[in-house]
Amino acid sequence: MVVNLRQLRLLLIAIPLLLIFGLMQRHILSEMEPEPSLPEPDKLYGQFLAWEEVRQYFNKYSSATVVDLDTGLQFNVQRRGGSSHADVQPLTAEDTAVMKTIYDGKWSWKRRAVILVLENGMRIAGSMNGMPHGQGAIAGNKFQGHFCIHFRDSKTHGSRQVDLAHQMMVWKAADAIESQIKELGPKDTIRLFFTAIDQDELKLAGQLLDGKAGTTAILELFKDYDYVRTYEFNQLNEETFEVGVLLGYDNGRKQLRKSIPIKLIKRNSGWKVDLDSVIVLLPPPGSPAELLSGPGGEKP
Repeated sequence: MVVNLRQLRLLLIAIPLLLIFGLMQRHILSEMEPEPSLPEPDKLYGQFLAWEEVRQYFNKYSSATVVDLDTGLQFNVQRRGGSSHADVQPLTAEDTAVMKTIYDGKWSWKRRAVILVLENGMRIAGSMNGMPHGQGAIAGNKFQGHFCIHFRDSKTHGSRQVDLAHQMMVWKAADAIESQIKELGPKDTIRLFFTAIDQDELKLAGQLLDGKAGTTAILELFKDYDYVRTYEFNQLNEETFEVGVLLGYDNGRKQLRKSIPIKLIKRNSGWKVDLDSVIVLLPPPGSPAELLSGPGGEKP
């Protein structure tokens, strides 16, 4: 067998060059291809447990950690009582300070979505208010009284009724808003819409509006009111209700009553509120009192 030395030399030179070229091409392609992005860590939601079950785990005088869903801030509490929901107190003055920070330095009855982390690590979806009230017995925590944490199907101690604002926040803490919205009838959809606005949950309120661009910006205008609540419902037909709405302003010292027809539209994701039905409630330029000039407006 005759070996061509010239061809052999060329082959010995070509093989390393091909290997180097292959490695370079592979490196270039790897740089051109975007690296797979790591998924953002999901919010750690809580279990959607009913109060009757929660109270078996969260016993009187037991401690837990409250995690605010929106800010991630957390503080420790002790359950002191409560039969229809949990009455709790911050354990220390430092815990009280964190809780007040969550409420921007001012105590408030506004509800907030929270995760209750028990001593055994169980995470439960809940809703708290931020107002010290009633009695408190933990010395040195600088908290005058107790505050409430609600859970699925829990009730207030005063009315013995389920509080929609608290339930809405429990749904949020359990990542169950979409599934719960789908189950609502038209009247409860309206109630939830105004409850979401009243609790500054404008993203949730936007989910209840019939899909139109710019709804978030429009809903921002409701912030000119101190509170927005309903007081009366009259069903006109299957898709329309006459709704009485209370609009608080001037730091809650003044109030407007407005009765308006609200139309609903049935979608696959549930009932939706027609945006044009609620625009009439938005404050015009100047004082909210100008609403009184329109039909259906009256002083309380």
